[in-house]
Amino acid sequence: MWHMYKTDREIPRNLQDREVNRLGGHLENKKIALCVTGSIAAYKAPSIVRHFRQYGADVHVYLTQEGERYIGKDSLEWTSTNPVICELTASAEHLYEYDAYIVAPATLNTIGQMADGKASNAVTTTLASALGRLKRGEASILIAPAMHGTLEDNPAYQQNLRKLQSYGIKVIQPKYMYGKANLPSSHNIVVQTIRQLSRSPIRNRRILVTAGPTPGRIDNVRFLTNRFRGRLGIRIADEAYMRGAEVKLILGPSGINAPAYIDTTLIKDFNEYYSKVMEVLEHFRFDFGIFCASVADYIPKKAFSGKIPSQGGLDSIKLKQTPKVIREVREKFPEILVVMFKYEEKLSKGQLEKIATSRVKEGYHIVVANRGEDMTPDGEYRCIIVNKKGVVAEPKSRNECANLLLNLLEKSEK
Repeated sequence: MWHMYKTDREIPRNLQDREVNRLGGHLENKKIALCVTGSIAAYKAPSIVRHFRQYGADVHVYLTQEGERYIGKDSLEWTSTNPVICELTASAEHLYEYDAYIVAPATLNTIGQMADGKASNAVTTTLASALGRLKRGEASILIAPAMHGTLEDNPAYQQNLRKLQSYGIKVIQPKYMYGKANLPSSHNIVVQTIRQLSRSPIRNRRILVTAGPTPGRIDNVRFLTNRFRGRLGIRIADEAYMRGAEVKLILGPSGINAPAYIDTTLIKDFNEYYSKVMEVLEHFRFDFGIFCASVADYIPKKAFSGKIPSQGGLDSIKLKQTPKVIREVREKFPEILVVMFKYEEKLSKGQLEKIATSRVKEGYHIVVANRGEDMTPDGEYRCIIVNKKGVVAEPKSRNECANLLLNLLEKSEK
């Protein structure tokens, strides 16, 4: 259950300081075993625990004696709201059933023991049992290695890592800095777990998402662009990734970065956008194309070489109309289910619905339409989602739009 409290006074006193701000329900009713081993990165474990809880998980921590050197039991019990397991008792804690087992941080020694089938402490014994459950298809195991670069280059370690991957264990890639394989961010660890556990119908489906502006170049330093930044497209790509889809994101220059785990191609202008979209679609098969980019309708006829002088060097810009990329995509790749976005201003809601419906009749699978007047003062996104049945949703935020749109794609059939 989500805990929904309007004020601090409504939160039960014993939970008030231990509650978390919910970010989603992806791990609702999921039990997670977080196995913390003897790396200095263990100090990040409380942050990982809380982030798992922000997505609805019930987290139980297993801690090695070496791990206890870097993080205390009380801190982990406080953040997880569950007892921390440091040793095995007659309760057979190693046989408890979890949906996923996360080893973070995973040291060279723990990875070696897992690969050799050893069970020398509460963590490795639990993981030995988890490997049996993984073989039966009853659970997932993910490991997030963290160690010095020289240890990671150890051939024996590399062999053990490949062995674990052959068992079906997911390895979350470290963050490489200063000659070390550092623990990935808490968000990355949680997202990879959500993705691993996803049973969404779009799991393993290929989705192309475009986002951000597609400027027209005036000279080497000036561009003709718009105010849209691609936040919705990035959110859609992120949600699709968490549901297990194979996502390709083409992102315009907006100053907003997509998560590092999403396969992203950055473009600088309209010409790059056009060529990259066509190149990707010609070389890879996609099930869905979600065209959220704010594509330029007009760009300068000619881009000047160098920089136009700032004093009197430019008194007008001749424009040309750009080709309709989404129309070309629909005509050249009819097997792709295309989602298009339509933005208008100074229209009634009925007029907006009529325009969106006409686009569906032209052959677009889903149309997401909104008006400038519907944007909230703080810039939150509001829209209507239209398919062949008419208006099927009226999201009030970007998160809601991403979720409802992908819910519709989950029900789509070729």
